[in-house]
Amino acid sequence: MARLDPVPVRLGAFIAAIVAACLGLGQTARAQDAGATGSDGLPDYPIPATAQQAYSPIGEGFESPLDPRENLKGPMPYVDGRAPLLRSVSRGLQDEGPFLRDTKLRLNSRTYWLSQDVFGFESEALTTGGSLAYQSGYIADFLQLRGVLYTSQPLYAPDGAGATFNLTADGDQITTPGQASARLKFAGQELTAGRQLVRTAYINPNDFRMIPLAFEGIVLLPEDRQEQKLDYIASYLWRYKRRDSEKFIPFSETLGVAQDEGVLITGARYRGAQWNYGLVNYWIADAMNTAYGEIDYTLPVGGGVRHPSFRVSINNADQRSVGEELMPGSPFHTFQASGRLVSSYRSFVLTGGVSRVGDDVAFLHPFGSSAAFTAMQLSSFQRAGELGFLVSLSYDFSPVGIEGLKFFVGWGRGVDAIDVATGLPAPDRDELDLRLEYQPHSGSLEGLRVQIEYLDQRVIGAPLPSDDFTQFRAIVNYAIPLL
Repeated sequence: MARLDPVPVRLGAFIAAIVAACLGLGQTARAQDAGATGSDGLPDYPIPATAQQAYSPIGEGFESPLDPRENLKGPMPYVDGRAPLLRSVSRGLQDEGPFLRDTKLRLNSRTYWLSQDVFGFESEALTTGGSLAYQSGYIADFLQLRGVLYTSQPLYAPDGAGATFNLTADGDQITTPGQASARLKFAGQELTAGRQLVRTAYINPNDFRMIPLAFEGIVLLPEDRQEQKLDYIASYLWRYKRRDSEKFIPFSETLGVAQDEGVLITGARYRGAQWNYGLVNYWIADAMNTAYGEIDYTLPVGGGVRHPSFRVSINNADQRSVGEELMPGSPFHTFQASGRLVSSYRSFVLTGGVSRVGDDVAFLHPFGSSAAFTAMQLSSFQRAGELGFLVSLSYDFSPVGIEGLKFFVGWGRGVDAIDVATGLPAPDRDELDLRLEYQPHSGSLEGLRVQIEYLDQRVIGAPLPSDDFTQFRAIVNYAIPLL
């Protein structure tokens, strides 16, 4: 197996720094922007078949799921109806108490080919692995144990493979107990403590690599959130794990702050048949505070796949330095506001969006995907002063007899960005995203999910070796219920 030589690694980091400067990332670069941690603009969310299924950051509410796609509220609910592979063991547990009887063990395999050209710096890797997830039943309807072991193993890892974020920076394998937690139920509440996934607007798994972002802390949520219109979260997370590492590090470390600080999350949201709105706040002491609000409305016309439906949404995120303002570049204050219109008819979903960032500094989202309605895979149009536009079209092939096959095409453009270091205009950029997804929910291929993506971001007039950031992804997932 080829190993990553330290010279290309340093060269790649140097080129990435030049790219950040040329693109006017400014303060974003100093805080290890989403690109620096391997995060994408959009979450790994199923392609919608109707306007009602379109992703809404606040509409998904707050979760600590075992799997990144568990309990999604936008798409139609899906229950895996396959019998466990270890049937004799499962039958033997049926006479035991709920702790053993309700135990679930699930194997999720993932094979991933990623090839990219980042403005002239090429890297690629073929990896395989996945996760083994364990969840016990409840003891006395009070205590549940949960854990997930993740691994990413190189099949082909030439020099520079670490830049794909599917392996370590040295191109080595990653194996880590990314989740190990206890869940307590009491007085209508649910408290999860330990290593876990957290799904909120700006802190989330963003599962677009071999291993998702994971977090360490405590999360308090109401029970039975699927049945409740009002949802809320109270959480303190003290560590998180990047996708190219097995180590959990303080949130403040990524922000360039030596002081060890976690993030306090508080939020509430309401989700009804038409209205969907809420607020969530992320506070990192002496570093940064991000407050996010969203209002989302589905028009009371049509609905379903065969009839026209429409949805309009607006959101705003305010971000600023707080306390002792220890982040490099402090004090600072910025925002990213966005809006969208989603329409659907006969499995076609058309979306248009616009966003705007404050003029002073870039907007940061290093701990998950972006909540901006113009966010794309490579860019969330988060540079200082940037005005972003998005138009996308998707189609679900189920009505024509190909159940589980969906296609997405999106185009976005960012203009009027400011290079905060010089105060001069930064280059405009646009991006094309193509995505094909196949996930049948019945038949002999149930459990399979295949994703193929081609992404192309073009920087207009930038002094770079290449004008394009291109990426090709082919991902094959297969889930097997063992127990």
